[in-house]
Amino acid sequence: MNRKPTWFQRRPALSFWPVAPGLALAAVSSLCGAQSADGALEGWRITPRLSVGATYSDNIRLAPSDQAEGDWVWQVDPGISMRKQGGRLDLQLDYTAQGLLYTENGDANTINHNLRASGTTELYQSHLFLDAYGLIEQVPVTSSGRVDASALGSSRGSGFAQSLFGNLNLGLPGAQDLFSSTGLFSDLALTGNQTTSNSFGVSPYWRQNFAGWAEMLLRYRYDEVRYSEDEDESGNLVAGTVESLDSQTHTLELNLTNSHRFSQLTWNLDYFYERQEDEGEGENLTDSNEDQRERLAGQLNYRLNPQWALRAEAGYENNQLSTFEDNNNGAYWGLGAAWTPSRFITLSGLYGSNVNEVAFQWNPSARTNLRIRRRDQSVGESPGVRWEGAFNHRSRYGVWSASYTEEVTNTQRLVGDSLSEQNLITASSGSFGLSDQDFLRKRFDAGVTYQRGRNSLGLNAFHESREFQDAVNDETTYGAGMLWTWRFAPRTASFFGTGWEFDEPSDEQQNDYWVSIVGLARVFSPDMGGLISYRYYQNDADPSDQGFRENRLNVRFNVNF
Repeated sequence: MNRKPTWFQRRPALSFWPVAPGLALAAVSSLCGAQSADGALEGWRITPRLSVGATYSDNIRLAPSDQAEGDWVWQVDPGISMRKQGGRLDLQLDYTAQGLLYTENGDANTINHNLRASGTTELYQSHLFLDAYGLIEQVPVTSSGRVDASALGSSRGSGFAQSLFGNLNLGLPGAQDLFSSTGLFSDLALTGNQTTSNSFGVSPYWRQNFAGWAEMLLRYRYDEVRYSEDEDESGNLVAGTVESLDSQTHTLELNLTNSHRFSQLTWNLDYFYERQEDEGEGENLTDSNEDQRERLAGQLNYRLNPQWALRAEAGYENNQLSTFEDNNNGAYWGLGAAWTPSRFITLSGLYGSNVNEVAFQWNPSARTNLRIRRRDQSVGESPGVRWEGAFNHRSRYGVWSASYTEEVTNTQRLVGDSLSEQNLITASSGSFGLSDQDFLRKRFDAGVTYQRGRNSLGLNAFHESREFQDAVNDETTYGAGMLWTWRFAPRTASFFGTGWEFDEPSDEQQNDYWVSIVGLARVFSPDMGGLISYRYYQNDADPSDQGFRENRLNVRFNVNF
């Protein structure tokens, strides 16, 4: 007889490891510089907080309309934030225990742990440093299952769920710390398609200057990603679905570059080695569940005059990918030149064996920059033409940005790269779900924020495709969103947002999501505020049994101590 586990047994466990980086940084900091008792917390900002509220959903399982089931969800979210900047430590840590109590589905009561932590500490006299970072979040298991709105558009980009609604810039005193996406896009829906992602990393590194001739950076990184077991719609544990995705990644990087004693001649030498080990044995894994990436690259630049410079580049690629066969190991080299007709424009080119490249840069002012590069390389991962580019412009009232990248990666590397870059807000894998396969990822993001007086407007759009070795697994998603906030009184503001996303997880399925939200927020004091919101969420899916409609009303009260 199978006994159904209690909610205490089924709730995602809080792993010690993702919390450890922040604790380790704080402990190391105290050893780096002893302080008197009166100054022990100098520079620290520690803010305990509590958020309580209630949410009513008329379709708590995001089921088809004829199977919709309503429920009240009571939410108690204690949390803490820690900030330290200056001295030998820079630290940011935010933790929330999201307690969910369901009126009609008591067996689903749970605690979702949410952690974002990153920091850097100096261990030895401007030479030895330590980075540490951790992340706990709720993510969808498969892109073909039902997905709550919290996951839409959030794949290290500017999707509307994370970028637009992740931080409400209401212009109210204390609003940035009081109001967040919890309650608006929290993981409340009982989709049976959710698991807890636990990620952390540590990275010691050494910086050295060799008498003004060269500068060295030697870095080691250890990243670990683990997933809790997921559940079906009845709340039963589904064994063997996500533990095969647990991974450990070791990375070694060495960078040597010229220092200030070189003027006409500049150079740099880079070595990179990475080994990713998957711990499980999922049915989609090959016999060799280990990826290794190794590359060596060097560049020389010799300036002939202010307008012209000669270029030379050479390198070697040596990769072993267990799930991506489109890989060609070998050496490459090329010769070229860079032309700078004015201080605003640079055009460069490179041509040689197994590589050719054209790049353009435009920097008309400190507030505007544009960079575009086309590189055709016959060795490495997914050899062939790669494009990348970025545009940023800041005006008096607005900020415009756009970016495009192409890379061979996987789910675990995306999380690890976001963490190491301390880009924790956009670390989620989005609605794509989880995979143990490498893929060619092409991502485009564009966004603009405009703020003037009491009004703020944000617009974002994105497109992402993932091309696997087996084309049957290819996925594509794209969408756009907007958020308008209006502070019409000194302590009161309204907000309205809407967004759309189209997903194509397979040839047999398409998801057409639409979400809209309207709300009102008021600050009673700098440490106390309340919020009420209404959200409409729908998916016009093909096949139709994946479609749903949901209306959600949320009331919250937040206090910082």
